[in-house]
Amino acid sequence: MPRNSQRAAIRLRGVRQHNLKNVDVDIPRGQLVAVCGVSGSGKTSLALDTLYAEGQRRYIESFSAYTRQFLERIPKPDFDSIEGLPPSLAVTRSRAARGNRSTVGTASESLDYLRLAMSHLGELTCFGCGRPIRAYAAPQVASLLERWPPDWKLMIAFPVEWQDAAERATVLADLQAQGFVRLVAGQKMLQLTGDRAVLAAHLPQSGGAWVIVDRLRGGQHPERSTASLESAFEHASGCIGVFIAVPPEELERWSAADAATPSTDPAARPMSANASAKEAASGVAQAESAPAPLPAAEGWTLEGQTWSLLRLSNQLRCVACQIDYPEPRPPLFSFNHALGACPQCEGFGDTIEMDLDLIVPDKTRSIEEGAIACWNSPAYLPWLEELMDEAEQLGIRLDVPFQELSEEELDKLIHGDPDVGFEGLDGFFEYLDSKKYKMHVRIFAARWRSYRRCTACGGARLNPQALSFRLAGYNMAELCDLKVDQLLVVIRGLQMDARQAAIANPAVEQLVARLEYLQRVGLGYLQLSRPLRTLSGGEAQRASLAAALGSSLCHMLYVLDEPSVGLHPHDVDLLADAIERLVRRGNTVLVVEHEEALLRRADTVIEVGPDAGARGGQIQFCGSQDAFQQSPCLTADFLLGRRFVPLPPRRRRASQFLEISGCRGHNLQNISARIPLGVLCVVTGVSGSGKSSLVQDTLYPAIANRLTDMRLQALPYDALTGVGQLQDCIFVDQSPVSRSPRSIPVTYIKALDEIRQIFARTPDARLRGFAPGHFSFNSNLGRCDHCQGDGFLQVDMQFLADIQMECPSCHGRRFRAEILQVRFRGQSIADVLEMTATEARDFFRGEPKIQKRLQVLIDVGLGYLPLGQPATTLSAGEAQRLKLAGFLAAATRKKTLFLLDEPTTGLHPRDVVQLLSCFDALLERGHSFLVVEHNLHLIAAADHLIDLGPGAAEAGGYIVAEGTPEQVAAHPDSITGRYLAHLLQHRQAESEGADPQPLRGRHER
Repeated sequence: MPRNSQRAAIRLRGVRQHNLKNVDVDIPRGQLVAVCGVSGSGKTSLALDTLYAEGQRRYIESFSAYTRQFLERIPKPDFDSIEGLPPSLAVTRSRAARGNRSTVGTASESLDYLRLAMSHLGELTCFGCGRPIRAYAAPQVASLLERWPPDWKLMIAFPVEWQDAAERATVLADLQAQGFVRLVAGQKMLQLTGDRAVLAAHLPQSGGAWVIVDRLRGGQHPERSTASLESAFEHASGCIGVFIAVPPEELERWSAADAATPSTDPAARPMSANASAKEAASGVAQAESAPAPLPAAEGWTLEGQTWSLLRLSNQLRCVACQIDYPEPRPPLFSFNHALGACPQCEGFGDTIEMDLDLIVPDKTRSIEEGAIACWNSPAYLPWLEELMDEAEQLGIRLDVPFQELSEEELDKLIHGDPDVGFEGLDGFFEYLDSKKYKMHVRIFAARWRSYRRCTACGGARLNPQALSFRLAGYNMAELCDLKVDQLLVVIRGLQMDARQAAIANPAVEQLVARLEYLQRVGLGYLQLSRPLRTLSGGEAQRASLAAALGSSLCHMLYVLDEPSVGLHPHDVDLLADAIERLVRRGNTVLVVEHEEALLRRADTVIEVGPDAGARGGQIQFCGSQDAFQQSPCLTADFLLGRRFVPLPPRRRRASQFLEISGCRGHNLQNISARIPLGVLCVVTGVSGSGKSSLVQDTLYPAIANRLTDMRLQALPYDALTGVGQLQDCIFVDQSPVSRSPRSIPVTYIKALDEIRQIFARTPDARLRGFAPGHFSFNSNLGRCDHCQGDGFLQVDMQFLADIQMECPSCHGRRFRAEILQVRFRGQSIADVLEMTATEARDFFRGEPKIQKRLQVLIDVGLGYLPLGQPATTLSAGEAQRLKLAGFLAAATRKKTLFLLDEPTTGLHPRDVVQLLSCFDALLERGHSFLVVEHNLHLIAAADHLIDLGPGAAEAGGYIVAEGTPEQVAAHPDSITGRYLAHLLQHRQAESEGADPQPLRGRHER
């Protein structure tokens, strides 16, 4: 039975978005609904481009008429009607940002709520002297005075200062005119009402004094003391003094005893320690706040008696250090805001500096032999010539190895010598910075610089004022550096009074919800300060989902685009639990998914198909989980084992190996790996176990530095052997193919040039004088003048995400009208770009060069992609396969090691069969594959496995098991082995019983 059997549903009628064929479908609300089907069948068109897009459009309709006039041009999805659509949220597989500013905290939105908690609850301590700093308001100080013993004599005063005798006379005259009658100067009490000459004789010519506003006793009604305190604050511009006729020791003893016996009268409590300066200045702080600690009292001798002096400010100011602090607002604790960011590194935590190791890569060479690499370029050779001309005066030896230069020589080389007129390397890079408006100069300068930890903030990213606020004893940077498990303990243990709880509880609850989500999905070992670019794919995916899945919204439609991408089967179960909690809160969750574990948990399954592109877009099935498993659908066949990704008849055996030893970067535990060549080798392990650290961050840079002139930074390792058996190494990751919409699949496989040649040879083109350049949307000869060949216009929405609208001139076709009049076999160049790779291959019959390149796209499972689809709209998995297709199209004969990062991303099991066939073709040519993967079907089809673990982060980084899939499946300590064993046993049981018919593909050519 589904977890929610309510009849309410989202009813879609006549949906024709993209390749959808006028489909009708009812999606039950309050359930987990899975949309499945082969890649390119129309799943995303239904879930994101129709349901979510229409939900967003309806949200925009709630805006004012003025705002809507800019937004109503957003195209409406193509459908007849949609009923019962709740407010919608989409969580797509956004590509991880490469900068330090995108962290686990920003992706999960945990930092937003932590900043709110810090602004409400943070305690301020001066970074200069270490003293606690409070902002005191007159009503709260008056309540404190009321608690003091009645026999205590008190004086409320404010300070005045003067620079010379003339200014002193002016100050005294003003005070007399305002009615003040007493001064405290040094150890004497002076009368302002007497003779000014006598008064001046007791005052210093330059200095200051305390002006007495009122004399009181402890225990008096606060109405009078409040008025006096407000008057003192007004005249003091922030800092006042309260004199108490008791020694500091007695005041401290009384305060300690009073703190141990809290008053039951709320009005008798002074202001909260974390109350804002604005509240303090206006006196509107809530009376329910906890008593604030008093500042340390100073001893003051007055007329032979020892008094205590309390210096109080209604602003966040350290009186001793004369440092003013800003009001604690959330932007103060953000490294992305000028108010809180470290001024030296601007919130990055690192600064980019000249790197002598890059400037002088070979220190055994002398300056004469070209040791200074940045001056070997002809454009900057004059700098080297100047050094050689002035070397004798500078005392720099030119004919000795660079590593033998003295400290004095290096200092002059780097910083220059003004006496000689030589500016050195510092001057050279200042010159480059003055020309950084030129792209090639910026690129050149960046080659010789590297990132170093900021010396001002030590990597904390925040300025000293922001770091002076502490919550539970931690500043903001220290909280972010705690593991999520530790931070959760700190936040849950916060002690708040009634006022603080009323203000801060909403932020604390939201923070706890997001931290608990991160903990539940197995990311409790991460820190909020951890940059996303340092995470594995699975870790980044779960962190990005925290913002949505950790919220407390209900009765929403959540559209999740393949949330299981990058996750080990063990981690998928944790994610599925979090998604089901969303459903239990009354939400409808629609997941576009291929992962079997999530498909099995769905209450309702919708399969779109039967094929990709124009041959898809139909609803093959929509119904309950039980009915789905009884249906003849393609996905159900794979789910129940009626079809499967076939295993190889035999595992390939390697005769050559690549060995890397002493790998200890990130969480790798000084491991050594032996990688077989000429086979399909797969690196497995739970998310965060060290797979990317080993393959992407250690092995690939090490090999690339050996085989090419590249200088990539590899994580620490001891030795690498066996590289001589390779001629090339290619790392195919999931980064975007291009950040420009002008990059399209047909240009990436180098087929567009041939297509343009064909159009240029047509009779119409010759008659009009059109050359191949006229059929390029990157050329002024043929592209639309209005959109410059983009096919769309981008509108900056400022407060919303930018939107793209179809160009009203070319209607998205990119070319001028006269170009589109030229036709080949009845189709224009724009029509060709709208064809899928499969359609175009058939269309260009008789053109073997074009067909061969298009076949490559089909071989890697991208036959459904339109030739002109912008590369910016490709999924991570599609981008990765397009890169692989580009290599296949180049048809290199070099013996190459391919390193792939989860190539099955976004692939249906049927597409995995096709991908494995592509791998086979390359392996037969003598190439090698090293693949980081979680897909059990591909893992089972591998020749050799290297399983890392056993856990994530500090609990990982070891090689748990290696060998054939059968050997790893039998290993007792391998988490991957447990899931793999289940799959292999299931496959064996099937083979012994009824013989299911596998899809034709791998090993069955």
